[in-house]
Amino acid sequence: MRLNEVASDRPKPVRFCLVRIDDRLLHGQVVVNWVRTLRPRRIAIVDDDLAADCTAVSVLEAACPADLALWVGTVAEAATALVEQSPVPPANTMILLRSPAQARALYDAGVHYEALNLGCLGAGAGRRRVHRQVSLSPDEMEALQYLASVGVVVSIQALPSHRAISLATVL
Repeated sequence: MRLNEVASDRPKPVRFCLVRIDDRLLHGQVVVNWVRTLRPRRIAIVDDDLAADCTAVSVLEAACPADLALWVGTVAEAATALVEQSPVPPANTMILLRSPAQARALYDAGVHYEALNLGCLGAGAGRRRVHRQVSLSPDEMEALQYLASVGVVVSIQALPSHRAISLATVL
C-alpha cells in the first residue's frame, strides 16, 4: 500500500452511465435530455412492483427509444443482470429507480454504484421539500444518508444542463 492510500473494506464501486431516482421513472425529461446527453446503450429499471406488472412493462417498452435495450427487473435480479452477467457494460447502462429505499436495497444487494442522481421525488404528507423537485420523508433521508456514508456521491440534478447540487448541502 502506498503512503497516500487509505485501506478500506468498502467494495469497489461500479461506474454506471447514470443511477437516477425519479418517481416518474422513464419519461420525456429522461429520454430527451439524459439519454441524448449520456448516450447509454441500455436503460435498466429496477422496481419490484413494476417488474411484476406486465402491462406497465409493455408501456415502458413502447416509451423506450428503439435504439436502446430496456431491462426491467427486481432488486434481487439486478446484481446478476446489471453487473455479473450483463451483455452491456455498466458504463453504458442507465439505472432508473423510483425511491431511495430501492436505491439502498440495490446497493445492499451488491450493485455498488459510485454516484446517485436525484431527479423528481414529489411532495406529500410527511415529506420535507429539500429542493425544487425533491421532497423526502425521514426514511428516505435516512436511506440517502446511509448511501453517502458508504461512499456513494448523492446529488440533485434535474437535467444534465443544470449544476449538480450535493445532497449534503440541502439536508
